[in-house]
Amino acid sequence: MVDITDLNNLNVKLQGKEPIITELFDHIKAFQMKLQLLCRHLSAGNLAHFPSLREVNVEVDRLPEYGELLSNVNKEFDLRFVDFKKTAADMELFSQPFSVSPDLAPEHLQMELIEFQCDTELRRKFVSLPLRDFYPHVSVQRYPQMRKNAQVMLSLFGSTYMCEQTFSLMNLNKIKLRGTLTDSHWQDILTLSVSKLQPNIQSLMKSKDQLHVSH
Repeated sequence: MVDITDLNNLNVKLQGKEPIITELFDHIKAFQMKLQLLCRHLSAGNLAHFPSLREVNVEVDRLPEYGELLSNVNKEFDLRFVDFKKTAADMELFSQPFSVSPDLAPEHLQMELIEFQCDTELRRKFVSLPLRDFYPHVSVQRYPQMRKNAQVMLSLFGSTYMCEQTFSLMNLNKIKLRGTLTDSHWQDILTLSVSKLQPNIQSLMKSKDQLHVSH
């Protein structure tokens, strides 16, 4: 297990609030494919990716035992991330819309997907922009179903990072000196704390009929 350093790397890749769900799923699939490769190497007696085992001169007879251990880890991943596989088709349609065959798409999306894939301007933007920046360029009038599918994918939480951050911020703000805050105040505070949106102070001030200045 010492040689499987990618397990720690995977944990780091799954953290944070920036990655979208398809990117996290890609990391998981890549890790599982590595596990499968390592299992095959152990079965064949190949220690190319096991420097620690090479150093201790492990007995060849024990390699299948280690291979079974890695196989169990891979099965556990299948169980842990089974929900990802249930939406794999939708995620592929979202992340690779120009590569998915219309025959494999849901029937209510097929005609729209064909129009989408024949749009050369969209294809050019897809190549040059990140997914998060690409879909705002998709016309809601021409491709309403594709936009709706993208909104669903972008709204999925890939980890509990945002929930944990929000809970921590709530604890920092919820003190005795601020006991008069209402639920509406809390919602505004948490929204500003976890959002990247910057309030336009000048515009908000101009929208007020009268400024109340404390003396």
